[in-house]
Amino acid sequence: MQIENVGLKFSKALTPLKRVTKIIIHHPAHPTWGIKKIHNYHQKSNGWNGIGYSYFIPKHGGVQLGRGGNLGAHCKGMGMNNQSLGICFQGDFDKQVPTEAQYRDGAKLVAQLLRQEGLQINDVAPHRDFDATACPGKNFNMNKLKQYILEEMNPNVKGVVQTMSEQVKVSIATQNAIDHLASYGIIQKDYKVTKDFEITLISMMNGLVNAIENGKLKVKQ
Repeated sequence: MQIENVGLKFSKALTPLKRVTKIIIHHPAHPTWGIKKIHNYHQKSNGWNGIGYSYFIPKHGGVQLGRGGNLGAHCKGMGMNNQSLGICFQGDFDKQVPTEAQYRDGAKLVAQLLRQEGLQINDVAPHRDFDATACPGKNFNMNKLKQYILEEMNPNVKGVVQTMSEQVKVSIATQNAIDHLASYGIIQKDYKVTKDFEITLISMMNGLVNAIENGKLKVKQ
């Protein structure tokens, strides 16, 4: 599919990713900011090289180029900046809902990236699975996006609701967080999580892991 280059200028040369293991979905948590506004904010307010996302999906649809296949600044948890592509959908999806054009064009992009990187549908995940955040917002429907991705990859699956893939993905993310915390002796490796609180606990546990790894929280080894 066509990817629009809007001419973003980065402070220094970008570093190509050596591998991609995940496609991570984001929102900027702002109702109107477009790619240039986000680029300016990340560069001037955050002091980054430029926009942290790999690609941007505007409200009207289409795909715009951010960092592309280069080292990102969109997901610190579990070292994901070094091994993932970040796709940001314009809007604040705690207050708004994505447009149909965004879901459709986002799905086309993700399907293309999955083929390109040799990944599977369960390698598509929301930002909240890795960092202590609600991103991409409570109104972003990951199941809907995944359904459209699967339709792009195989038109024969049209109309099949892929709820199980979401459940499997969340379970893997939970187990990763549990394994990290168990390695520090905070919880038992066989710790069980109820489904109703799973996503909240993922964010909490990954927040603890990040605090430990950044030296902000000390634990006995």
